[in-house]
Amino acid sequence: MNILIADDHAMIRNALAFLINAQSDMEVVADAADGHEVFMTVENQPIDLVLIDISMPPGENGLLTTKRLKEAFPTVKVLVLTMHDERSYVREALEAGADGFLLKTANDETLIEAIRQVHQGKRFYDGYTEQALSEIALEKEDPLYASLSKREKEILPLIALGYNNKQIAERLFISVKTVEVHKANVRKKLQLESYASLLQYSLKHHLIDF
Repeated sequence: MNILIADDHAMIRNALAFLINAQSDMEVVADAADGHEVFMTVENQPIDLVLIDISMPPGENGLLTTKRLKEAFPTVKVLVLTMHDERSYVREALEAGADGFLLKTANDETLIEAIRQVHQGKRFYDGYTEQALSEIALEKEDPLYASLSKREKEILPLIALGYNNKQIAERLFISVKTVEVHKANVRKKLQLESYASLLQYSLKHHLIDF
């Protein structure tokens, strides 16, 4: 099993790699400090499972990276490992298509079991029954955000992080003119005109981290 570890702290990545590489059926073949690096790595080498943190500042939220990964590489398993235990994060993990959700306070045995179960195609949300997950999944996301297209959702956090049109275009491999169109659509759909309001919205909805 080829595993990628995504966390903005090198010490955590190294500790997790040490634990995982001690198992005979899994190996950490790559690591990453932000969502963009995660996506580029999965795009360029065989990865079976991504173990990803939610908060990886400065950059897009790990749950947004998870959503992008599951849409582009549906066979890649994603296990969220986080300190955030709020119900809203669990709902967002479900919406993003995460195969598992585990707190960083979990013991080593639980982490290894979660990795194995997720790799086998099972859903592992530690501490949550299937009934509880079904109830959480029914809680709706912001309808304005839901109205954004896939590309608009990719551009929103980049706008909030202060990237200019050229930087966004280079990062997403699209033209500057296309970026301008998407930015206008984002502002219109979210009913947010100022940079400050876009930044506040992105932070409130866990799209970026600082």
